[in-house]
Amino acid sequence: MSRVARWPFLSKGRISREQARELARAECARRGLPWQEPVHVRRDFGGWEVWTHADHLGGNVRVIVDRGTGAIKAVSGPMPR
Repeated sequence: MSRVARWPFLSKGRISREQARELARAECARRGLPWQEPVHVRRDFGGWEVWTHADHLGGNVRVIVDRGTGAIKAVSGPMPR
């Protein structure tokens, strides 16, 4: 199946952008990681990629949220300056 034909199937998910942001915020609070504005949420292949402190170099936390289940796939950061 071509990538163009697969895109409609891959883009369907149960977790919205706002829900992904809230799940990432809760995960940062649970781990004691900083949650600083501005926060950027963008689609990643199979999930949502949430970046905190996104307009700055360093101090960022990146959380990957599964678009289908809402599970936290990965957490990295804060990134070094």
